[in-house]
Amino acid sequence: MKHVPLIALAVALLAHPASPFALLAPRPLRAATAARIFTPLRMEEDAAEEPAADAAEPSADDAAPPPAPPEEEEEDDLLSSPAFLKQKVKVLEKELEELTAEAATLTAQAEETAAEFSQKRERLQTDFDNFKARHYNQTRDAQIDAKIKLVKDFLPVLDNFDRARTSISPDGATQEATNAEYQEVHARLMATLGELGMEKIEAVGTEFDYNLHMAIQQQPSDEYDEGVVCAEMQPGYTLGGKLLRAAYVMVSAGA
Repeated sequence: MKHVPLIALAVALLAHPASPFALLAPRPLRAATAARIFTPLRMEEDAAEEPAADAAEPSADDAAPPPAPPEEEEEDDLLSSPAFLKQKVKVLEKELEELTAEAATLTAQAEETAAEFSQKRERLQTDFDNFKARHYNQTRDAQIDAKIKLVKDFLPVLDNFDRARTSISPDGATQEATNAEYQEVHARLMATLGELGMEKIEAVGTEFDYNLHMAIQQQPSDEYDEGVVCAEMQPGYTLGGKLLRAAYVMVSAGA
């Protein structure tokens, strides 16, 4: 109805039965005018609706994908060009060099850390070994000191036993039997003390040692050279490498 002239529109309004202006026009005019005006309009409306219906139905040609734009084809050609590929290879080589340098740095740091750890481990192992040795020595010394204290209290008994043993003169069978019993008891006693670590200090015939001998006096001797122990008055003992009691001796002064 957009293309209808204004005059025809006015006539249509007069001829349309629902229009209020239709009452102003005669009845024959209204019927003829309506038939003459609305028939072409309906034909135009039907013709306008047919292309819309045709457009609503998709065709086989419409289902096909559209061809690629020329810009995308040019971009694909650029990415596959030799110059672009060479530049990409250079970038990858540079990244590879950087990664190689970083790996070398990390390897050097790891080796340095391992060396430091090895040194610390060696120091800790040395300290631990020293601690074990010190602890062992302290324990051993404590045990030896305890034994020395025990045996020192027993030494006067041993001295009295030696004096009694030497005072026996085996003149008869009874004396010999008594002397044999004393010798056997003495041997057992010395064996027991030997199990505790006690050892008798050698005196007669050895060179005088201030660490082991206690010189009571000096006397001339034709048998021993000067500075040599020529007689022992009281035996001395060691226990576990420590001096239990020095030997009381006489030292030769030479001829």
